[in-house]
Amino acid sequence: MKKKFLLFLVSLISLFVKCTDELEDITSTEVITSTSQVNESNTDLTDNSSSQNNQTIDSFDHKGMLINWVDNIIVPSINNFDDSLAQLKEALTTFLNDPTLINFKNLKEIYFISYSKWQYVEMFDIGIAEEIYFKNRINIYPANVQNIENNISSKNYDLDESLNFSSQGFSALDYLLNGIADNENLIIAKYSDKSLNYGVYLNEIIDQMISLTYTVKYQWDGDYRNTFIESTDNTSTSSINMVVNDFVYYFEKGYRANKFGIPAGVFSGAPLPDRVEAYYGEEYSKLLALEAGNAIEQFFNGKSSEDLTNIGLSLKHYLDYIESNDDEKLSTRINDQLNTAKDKIISLNNNFKLQVEQDNTQMLSTYDAIQKTVVMLKVDMLQKLNISVDYADADGD
Repeated sequence: MKKKFLLFLVSLISLFVKCTDELEDITSTEVITSTSQVNESNTDLTDNSSSQNNQTIDSFDHKGMLINWVDNIIVPSINNFDDSLAQLKEALTTFLNDPTLINFKNLKEIYFISYSKWQYVEMFDIGIAEEIYFKNRINIYPANVQNIENNISSKNYDLDESLNFSSQGFSALDYLLNGIADNENLIIAKYSDKSLNYGVYLNEIIDQMISLTYTVKYQWDGDYRNTFIESTDNTSTSSINMVVNDFVYYFEKGYRANKFGIPAGVFSGAPLPDRVEAYYGEEYSKLLALEAGNAIEQFFNGKSSEDLTNIGLSLKHYLDYIESNDDEKLSTRINDQLNTAKDKIISLNNNFKLQVEQDNTQMLSTYDAIQKTVVMLKVDMLQKLNISVDYADADGD
């Protein structure tokens, strides 16, 4: 669970932040405290500046931004994912009833579509989603292969237990559709043999994903939406603070670390190619990373999940509102760096496993480009929005 801690705001002397463009993570800001030599007139100037900034923040249309987030981004993304799971279930039923190569390829195609839709949902870990460990049960990787095989052979398991979080979701689907045998014909043969129980387990995993997604969708369709958009105060439990913290956390951990840093060995001292997303599917890892990058860019800029030309109030507009008199805007620097990182990702091998094994330098370079945006989001943006970080790093990066 995320741990809360306070990000100190210093209004007497300059704030010094130590960060690195190499392979370090930003876990906190380091503040140089004031001394007793600060005179009274300087203190008054600082207080006035802080007061004006708070007035600017308070006058922004927070509710309008929350409405755009819910109605045009969060809920449509969840609905799209939910629809894709229904299609996945249908494709699986067709395949299990008639395990042909054509039906298997169709199943894998829809699996990838659903996996792509998930990239637009994972960052919104709030409300019931956080309570039921939604993202952990949908997309923890790598898969626990030994546990999966034990579950299948024993037919005795509980997918609600935390020890089975890495034995379900997309990582388990990745293994079951791509990794249980050396080629597609041999994989199909295992599903054709009903006594092996692979089809039963695959079916239960997808049913679990559908059930979890319905739980999240149902909450947003109920009173939670209205409660969410009315929570406009700047507190640790207000909607903007929670969503922004989840967004930054996802960018730093789910995106930067999980998709790039951990496989590249940033935190272990040696590459870990088996930690890439969609390890068994091989050709999916870069495509999923690009989808995740698109989801990040669209949310930051307020683009509708249904129509990218429909742009509503967003973090970009919030920052621009605060920096209305600044020539160089933070939102522009963030978008420029996101584009730089995207270009780096595009240049990588479609198979991140091979990229790490054959030329890990490019993977590390991509990580560095993403890391620069972490600093802008976690330090610069949060300071301007007067939002405190609500999570603590626990992985030593």
